[in-house]
Amino acid sequence: MIRHQLIIPLLSVTALLALVLFFIPSEDLPKESCPLILDYEEEEDLPLPDFASVQNIRQRKIVFFEYMMPMVQFENRRLASIRQRLVYIQEHIRNERELDAHDRAFFENVLVEFRLAEKNLTEAKLWLSLFQRVDEIPEALVLVQAANESAWGTSRFAHEGNNLFGQWCFVPGCGMVPEGRAPGDTHEVATFDSVAHSVAAYMRNLNSGFAYDQLRGIRDQLRKDGHPVTASKLAVGLTRYSQRGEEYVSELLAMLRVNTPIIDKIRSQGPDKPEA
Repeated sequence: MIRHQLIIPLLSVTALLALVLFFIPSEDLPKESCPLILDYEEEEDLPLPDFASVQNIRQRKIVFFEYMMPMVQFENRRLASIRQRLVYIQEHIRNERELDAHDRAFFENVLVEFRLAEKNLTEAKLWLSLFQRVDEIPEALVLVQAANESAWGTSRFAHEGNNLFGQWCFVPGCGMVPEGRAPGDTHEVATFDSVAHSVAAYMRNLNSGFAYDQLRGIRDQLRKDGHPVTASKLAVGLTRYSQRGEEYVSELLAMLRVNTPIIDKIRSQGPDKPEA
């Protein structure tokens, strides 16, 4: 049974991933010289493995994390590219340099994706909100939440709807009606074209849903103080992800303590190096 209330409706996730993002390595480098369209078609088409068939628990964890990690890393790279592009645009505005039509179109897309309606580019509050929202989520947190919410990729919602994060939607027909839904409730469990789309929607939700202001505030303060943004520190901001509140956060922290060493080892080995 899905316990948390995720803030949806979402934009079309397909449209979200189709955004053309421009990565600017240096604010002095002309943007037209380095366009980058982030493409995830290969991983997007990978079917969800039969994790339940892997009997060894540790090996099942490894298979699950190895499957999910490239999608999480991709989305974090996408977020990093948007953030750097915003730095480029902000510097133009500070220096009173005019933004061209392409810059403005890009900026409008970002405002829509991250649920910010304000369009006054000179407002300090807008930029503060943008940089709090357009930021990465630690891999370990995403992976552990996916494991928790999908029973390590074995849930009905994972296999029938590519939904590994228990994400809800509220438009009739937008997903699957959960068994045991209370009379009067209208939520459904969202379905996605691929697991990659589910990852993108989940990370967008943490970065823009009002329920996760605390998480974003923690992340922003860590960055300002020069401290690393870790999964365990951000997990504290997820009390509203589940109706279980603090108990849910404690469960995630326990999972992080057990599984972060496995995740770190997979990351250090790389995708082509077998587990020892």
